[in-house]
Amino acid sequence: MNGFEKRRENKKNAILNAALELFKQFGYNKTSISEIAQKASVSQVSIYNFFGSKENLKRELLSKLLNDYSIETTNILNCPDSIKLKLEKLLASTTDFIKRFSIHFILESIENDAFINEHLLEERKKITEAVIALIEKGKSEGVLDNLVSTQSMIVFLEIFQYYFNSNPSALVKYDNDPELFKEVSSLFLKALLMK
Repeated sequence: MNGFEKRRENKKNAILNAALELFKQFGYNKTSISEIAQKASVSQVSIYNFFGSKENLKRELLSKLLNDYSIETTNILNCPDSIKLKLEKLLASTTDFIKRFSIHFILESIENDAFINEHLLEERKKITEAVIALIEKGKSEGVLDNLVSTQSMIVFLEIFQYYFNSNPSALVKYDNDPELFKEVSSLFLKALLMK
């Protein structure tokens, strides 16, 4: 990548980061292109040159967030750590992912947008398939409880994720008390592990 391409990529990332911060703070509908441009220290024209519209900026931002989360999840699942440690890391990465944006931004964004809904479903399907593979491996190695169905374990993990998605104040509580998050994660994992 030459100097021009690097500056261009840095400018694009500055716009995406500024948009994420403002969408998280004020929501998509209440954030203007001019506010994003000011926050990113770029011109409004630059935003339109990169993205074409505010809607396309939102879509690219969501795609990037979902793709980053998918890559992070894949990296956790493919690392040489124990299954228990991988599950702990997955729980932590779920809360970290939710902290990166406001759930209201996601809900506001997926409403009536087939493109975003489709992308969200694709990424979720990939992550779910990878987690199922981890669960199956954990069962075959005797780490996870064979008496509990894989489907039940997936639902249990979704409950954990739903709790944080629907309860942003919990994230603040756990940020202020990391030991509490560790204890809750431990209790959660005990339900999955062999007795």
